[in-house]
Amino acid sequence: MAENSIVEYFAEHERYRCGYCGSSDTNFSHGMWAHALTVQDYQDLLDRGWRRSGKYVYKPTMDQTCCPMYTIRCEALNFKMRKSHKKVLKKVNKFLIDGIKPSSDKDEELDYQTGGDLDKDGENQSKGGKVTQSESSVSDASSKQEKHITKKGDGVDPSRPSCRKAKELRREKKLAKIAAKASQGSTDNQQQSVGPSHASHGLGAGLPRGEKSLEDWLAEPDKATKCAHKLEIRLIRSGSSPCKEFKSSYEASYKLYKRYQMAVHKEGEEECSKKSYDGFLVQSPLKESHPGGTLQRGYGSFHQQYILDGKIICVGVIDILPSLISSKYLYYDPDYSFLSLGTYSALREMALVRELHHQSAYMKYYYMGFYIHSCPKMKYKGGYFPSYLLCPETYNFCPIEKCAPLLDQKAYARFADESKNDEDGVVDLEKVMVLWQRQVMPYTIYTALKQGKASDEAEVKEYAGFVGRTCAERLFLVRS
Repeated sequence: MAENSIVEYFAEHERYRCGYCGSSDTNFSHGMWAHALTVQDYQDLLDRGWRRSGKYVYKPTMDQTCCPMYTIRCEALNFKMRKSHKKVLKKVNKFLIDGIKPSSDKDEELDYQTGGDLDKDGENQSKGGKVTQSESSVSDASSKQEKHITKKGDGVDPSRPSCRKAKELRREKKLAKIAAKASQGSTDNQQQSVGPSHASHGLGAGLPRGEKSLEDWLAEPDKATKCAHKLEIRLIRSGSSPCKEFKSSYEASYKLYKRYQMAVHKEGEEECSKKSYDGFLVQSPLKESHPGGTLQRGYGSFHQQYILDGKIICVGVIDILPSLISSKYLYYDPDYSFLSLGTYSALREMALVRELHHQSAYMKYYYMGFYIHSCPKMKYKGGYFPSYLLCPETYNFCPIEKCAPLLDQKAYARFADESKNDEDGVVDLEKVMVLWQRQVMPYTIYTALKQGKASDEAEVKEYAGFVGRTCAERLFLVRS
């Protein structure tokens, strides 16, 4: 059983307080205690709408809860930065290189925390495309010319197209070339658009020549001849088998968490105990895994520390799974909120997915937790393009630009076509594995041994439907 997942399902389905809309009894979810989980099993649970908090794994009851929570993921390899993302990177780099803080004390984290206009830098996700500012200016110029067409009798033939400046024609030609290269997607064209280190893995494909990739932005301080501040990013293993760096930095990390919770979330000191911190962000059911040496650090639970001039100012809590990084939580020093560390850390984690893709071709996605369309503090996640939401009925991922109009109409929605079904939702109870009296067996054998005294068939069937056939046949469900 050392290499298997062991879970204990809670059939209770009570009302809870909603932390998003503030309602006292409208939040519904199912849960189970994970004594142990393999990274593959947890990844499969994420794709069934589950999510962990410490060792507790829960799944919102989507058609009943007040604020439906949809699993959201971004294709990290095809990630397109918005203007607001570049603005944050510029700000952080300016601080690190020149020591210059933003002129305003206003926390620009607003874009990350409360969302914002997704079309702000010309990106129209509702149409599934992106219009660059250059293209917009060409369009504007064209429309202005149409407004000033010379009338008949003024000396110019109105049946012929109006004259256009050579500069505009060159610009249009260049944009058409860039679009053609992006759609062709050949390796040669990718290598012209991005550096060789990214082109070999398809990162940054379609970038206009001369435009910086995410990695280029993040590497700017490292290339500077002199920096006012030094930022070190340190990824350390946490969970059941923490590394020595985690143990040595535990006190500093915990104090930072406590300060953040009290200052940002207005929690009392008693609510920020080491016990609650450990249960929430340190303990993990995930087993450390190094299959075939695919990733140098292996898979499991990690803390990514942001160390500025030798001091921890920010910690991102993440899970590294076979094909994704799941972002769990972030806490930071409120004194450095001017650096928009929420956005910056998300871009760093996105870059980590892309970096690990060099070690394992399976690593592709960045999971941002839950997306809540009705909650501005969670809606911002839709601004990381291209993003997809998990259909709560078929468990397929659908483009967010297709989902958003449905969610504008009602909080709960099915995204997949009516022709699609939950293929993994049909479970044969004979193949559901249970753990009873320290022995692993199919559920039907367990019921036979109980000599007809087992009255939990409905509960086991419910559990199997929620976790799906794949997990139900691998996870060991504890029975008493």
